[in-house]
Amino acid sequence: MRITGGGAASIRLSVPPEARSACRVRECVAEFLATHCVPDADAQEFLSAVSEAFANAIEHARTARSIEVACRLAGGERLVATIVDDGVGFDAAARMREAMLPHALAERGRGLPIMQRYTDHFEVRSTPGAGTSVILERLVRRAGEREDEDDVAS
Repeated sequence: MRITGGGAASIRLSVPPEARSACRVRECVAEFLATHCVPDADAQEFLSAVSEAFANAIEHARTARSIEVACRLAGGERLVATIVDDGVGFDAAARMREAMLPHALAERGRGLPIMQRYTDHFEVRSTPGAGTSVILERLVRRAGEREDEDDVAS
C-alpha cells in the first residue's frame, strides 16, 4: 500500500485489490477524518460509504492493479472521496437505475444504496472494459452550525 499526502487536507492511497486491504483503508480514512476534526456522525457515514465503494471495487473490478482511494476536505466543509479501479467496468447508467435496497433477507445489493444514502453527492462513472470511478461527497455539519439551524427553525 502506498500513501501520499498531496496537501494539508488530502490523502491518497494506492491499494492492492485484496479484501485484507479494506481494514487499512478504513484506518487511514478514519485517521484523516479525525485529524481534520470531522464530527463523528459525518465521519462514520462517510467512512461507511468509502468502505462500500472500496469493497465493490475489490469484488467487481477483476483486476490485479491497485485501486486508488483519495479523500480531501475542500474548504473545511466538504468531504470528497474518489475510488478508482482499472477493472472490467460496467454499464453505470443501467446499474444506477437499479440502485434500490434489496429485499430485507437478501444477502447482497446494498452497496450502491448505502453510498447514496450516506453522501450528499454520489456518482459512478464506468465504461465496460475501461474501469470505474466512484465519487462521494458529503457536507460536514459542524456542531455550531447545527445549533444555529435549530435556532432558526424555532
